[in-house]
Amino acid sequence: MKLERTIGVDRAEASGDGWRLVFNDAVLETATWPDGCVNGMICTSIPFGTQYEYCASLHDFGHNYSNEEFFEQMDFLVPNLLRVLAPGRVAAIHVKDRIQFGNVTGDGFPTVEPFSDHTTAAFTKHGFRLMARITIDTDVVRENNQTYRLGWSENAKDSSKMGAGMPEYVLVFRKLPSDTSNGYADVPVVKPKEGYTRADWQIDAAGLWRSSGDRLPDPALMMHMSMEEIKRLWIGHCLKGGYDHDEHVELAKVLEGRGKLPSSFMLFPPISRNKDIWTDIARMRTLNTEQSKRRQEKHVCPLQLDIIKRLITRYTSEGETVYDPFMGIGSVAWQGMKMGREVWGTELNEEYWRFSVGYAETLENELKVPTLFDLAGLKNTAVA
Repeated sequence: MKLERTIGVDRAEASGDGWRLVFNDAVLETATWPDGCVNGMICTSIPFGTQYEYCASLHDFGHNYSNEEFFEQMDFLVPNLLRVLAPGRVAAIHVKDRIQFGNVTGDGFPTVEPFSDHTTAAFTKHGFRLMARITIDTDVVRENNQTYRLGWSENAKDSSKMGAGMPEYVLVFRKLPSDTSNGYADVPVVKPKEGYTRADWQIDAAGLWRSSGDRLPDPALMMHMSMEEIKRLWIGHCLKGGYDHDEHVELAKVLEGRGKLPSSFMLFPPISRNKDIWTDIARMRTLNTEQSKRRQEKHVCPLQLDIIKRLITRYTSEGETVYDPFMGIGSVAWQGMKMGREVWGTELNEEYWRFSVGYAETLENELKVPTLFDLAGLKNTAVA
């Protein structure tokens, strides 16, 4: 097979009720948009440097020979993202630090390249302000099955070469509002106190870790439960009880000895009670699940729908625009449509773009189907 790279894009656009999805390079497309046209937020998972190439186009951000070149290309996009975003609004950028393997670096063991720090520098140097770094826990066992850098057997030989599982981050950047005297956005995202109570605010704002002293569940009880039931019980315990590391390890050991500890995923992950660390993300809830059902190409690193929902809920109001410059198969657009937002997206991989359009068209049709309550209302109106 011969890989032929291309340059230039034959732009195409599909749109419908509440959505507009463009096949084009994000740099070229966003440069044509008017100032402040994205009145809600930017929500995206950017390419992780040179780790993946999503298509053969030379416009692909993954087609760079170094991280330095990658961020040079970002220098053409980030200023336009800032320009099209409404004053005072948020750009939520999903990233993950990258693993550098020893056979590539020459170190002989894996090291971490702080990609999230480089991303922060790339956005802040163009005028964005960093507001938060949301930490999303990951499954260390699944990660090892992909990278083979945290193997139990290697740990037995020399644990000094062992790192740790890599969390994902959502970097929350904000464009300065026109009036910086009070920090409010030009059009604030209002949260009425009736719907967002003082109790909600206190829990969300607190960084406190509490302990009630509850003990871990009995392993003997778990032997007669399914893996799904065990994990649900474990998460429930962690969210309401205290934490003891020795008990945590001992529980896993007992189930391992009874053949109940899987090697393909983490049955007892650490569960944080701090609201700023998202440990309860359903990692399989992505549009890739639907892609698998259809036996179609899956996206390399999809963004979880749970993450998208929380970000859109927190930083936008209904009817506002959410823009994803690296749309992929359209996860942000799909979730935003479900939540009553106007969604815009750009994608350079034509096949991914077609998938995203298909999902948007299908969801638009589903949302337009009248419910029994709608039909009952129509009947009552006709009678009246």
